[in-house]
Amino acid sequence: MKQRIITGVAMLVALLAVFYINSYLLNFFILGVVLTFAFLESLKLYQIEQKSLVFIALAFYTLTLFTNPIFIALVAILIVASVIAHIKSENLKAVVPFVYPTTPIFLIWMLYSEYGIGYLAWLFLIVIASDSGAYFVGKFFGKRPFSPSSPNKTLEGVFGGVAAGTIVGTIFGNFIIEGFTQIICASFLVALFGVWGDLFESYLKRLVDVKDSGNLFPGHGGMLDRIDGYLFGVIALLWTLSW
Repeated sequence: MKQRIITGVAMLVALLAVFYINSYLLNFFILGVVLTFAFLESLKLYQIEQKSLVFIALAFYTLTLFTNPIFIALVAILIVASVIAHIKSENLKAVVPFVYPTTPIFLIWMLYSEYGIGYLAWLFLIVIASDSGAYFVGKFFGKRPFSPSSPNKTLEGVFGGVAAGTIVGTIFGNFIIEGFTQIICASFLVALFGVWGDLFESYLKRLVDVKDSGNLFPGHGGMLDRIDGYLFGVIALLWTLSW
């Protein structure tokens, strides 16, 4: 528990420093590091041995500096799929890590590069509030299991987490954009998608019978363990911002 707290405080301080400095190129580099660790961890979860695939992901990530990240993500998936077809590979799994976690990470960069640091902070606050609410409500009031993919999650915890994320997101969102309906819808959907992002990560880990995606953060697991909610949540936020 002590190690978990120390690591958590260190991560929070680092995150606040990133938001305070708000350097475009530094943030691009940091997200590239996040992509590297997340991608390598996903290879273990998908049981893919070709670690060199991470360099392809990073090459496409570099292109997001010059054009829309959504299109780059789709191009990456199509090119990898085309190569698999061209060499008549019997294994289609190589394309999967380019769908998850690569594409959502590209979308996180899109959120920051096109909308700014405030929107990125909004995403983080909603997911953090949702995770915290789910933990405390589930711990004190949780009784009914939510999903066999994550036995520790309860239905009460999920409701509490989504409610907490929606409330915090709605309050903070008023400082970011106008339009109460859009703000509350965005906050609710980000919190809800974040739950499924966390559940999907749990599902992947159970498929290969591992507790954590990695050991990068002592007491907290790997990179994917830390960002799973954001990977689904960013899709919900970008979707609602397009309304």
